[in-house]
Amino acid sequence: MNKSFSSLQVLVLSVLIAGLTLAGCKENTLINSKVSPAGNAIGVYDTSLACITHTFFDDTVITSTNIGGIPIYQAVGTITDPYFGTITGTTFFQIMPQVMSSAVYAADSVIDSAILVLPYAGFTYGDTANENLTQTYQVFYVTDTLGSAATAVYHAYDTKPIDAVFPLSEPTTVNLYHLKDSMQVSGKNHAGLRIKLKLPLFLSKLLPVLNGLSTATATQEFLNGFKGICVRVANTNEQNTAIPYFQLDGSDIYSQAGIVVYHHPIGKPTDTLVQGYVFNTGSCSHFNNIASSYGRFPLAKLLNSKEANDEIIALQNQPGANLDIVIPGMKSLPVGIINKAEIQLTLLPGATYNPPLYAAPERLYPVGIGNGKYPAGVNAGIVYNVADRYPLYSLTPFNVLDGHLHTYTTAGTTLNSFTINIPREVMASIAAKNDTLHLHISGTQDYYGAFHMVAGGGNYPDQLYRAKLNVVYSKLDN
Repeated sequence: MNKSFSSLQVLVLSVLIAGLTLAGCKENTLINSKVSPAGNAIGVYDTSLACITHTFFDDTVITSTNIGGIPIYQAVGTITDPYFGTITGTTFFQIMPQVMSSAVYAADSVIDSAILVLPYAGFTYGDTANENLTQTYQVFYVTDTLGSAATAVYHAYDTKPIDAVFPLSEPTTVNLYHLKDSMQVSGKNHAGLRIKLKLPLFLSKLLPVLNGLSTATATQEFLNGFKGICVRVANTNEQNTAIPYFQLDGSDIYSQAGIVVYHHPIGKPTDTLVQGYVFNTGSCSHFNNIASSYGRFPLAKLLNSKEANDEIIALQNQPGANLDIVIPGMKSLPVGIINKAEIQLTLLPGATYNPPLYAAPERLYPVGIGNGKYPAGVNAGIVYNVADRYPLYSLTPFNVLDGHLHTYTTAGTTLNSFTINIPREVMASIAAKNDTLHLHISGTQDYYGAFHMVAGGGNYPDQLYRAKLNVVYSKLDN
């Protein structure tokens, strides 16, 4: 299995599940992770296996995915997390004119203004309560082609050159708290960024391209001539405590990323006409560059750890900190039916590790790492889908996989733990006489770089918080 293909599958499936309600589980053998059979139930037993844990950095997530029905969210701004460091999101995207001609601006027409529109996705990571929090944005012209929407692939680390000497807008400061507020623009509701462009500069890029279009290949000619838009923070050294997410795709020029040009006939200043240049999912490329800086933050110590088994582990949505988990001892499990096999990852208490301002991930997702012998046909180091994810076309397996945060009390202590249930994978390992499972655990990839999770690793001193695999099994009759 190709590694990049596997990663793309994970991305698509993770985004799909973020906003969907899953159907009821129809498994007869496996136990939903929310069910806890009594320890003294007849024929039902439980045990646990230790985990070897590490934190690693993964910035290879594809941020140019464009699949119908899945919203295209972009992180635009900067945030400094006290544990994970600073992430800065920049969006690059192409736009297409609604009318593929400069004739839309008649000889007796006056162009009034051009406004960059970036619709708010309804989500901000970080400090969402501070009504005075601001961020300063600026719009730039991309000087290199973004390629075909059908074939171009970009990762979180990719970037493109921009005309930084002549930006398309002045630095514009916006209130992040009020990004969600709708405003009436030409009778339409709009929530998000609206940045006024430098009209002469923008038209100097736009009009020559429109004037040179032919009929047959107008779409590609426009994309080749007007290469794209970049929106980012005006000062990349700016620090902030929240980062908003914006949506590129929508249903009209007020809910799609792009540029709205306002013009009117000479002598009729109140007769406002509108021409849109929007992100079109069928023809426009895009990607989200996510830059990370964590060298002087606690995360760096985890990423550079040389310990055989770390006490503390950390995770954020890709790109960022992910978890490497090795579970030895599969052969020690009794032969029988594995009803439940939960990886338990428990958040460490206190604001030092998990401050309330920075939310925990919405869901965790596992993939396997082949060791050359298991699974059969998967080379060492190659990513594969765990057995519990199949069939891939269905969302029902997520009912068993779980991956959500749960709160429960044990020994008088309230714990917040993520549980990832992989009974089929454990049974497959036992059947193949494979003793060690190797997994990578990540967050979803809908909100790039968001969320904050610091948990107990496989060597954490307090066993209540230590990462482990809890197994519930039924013995077969002799």
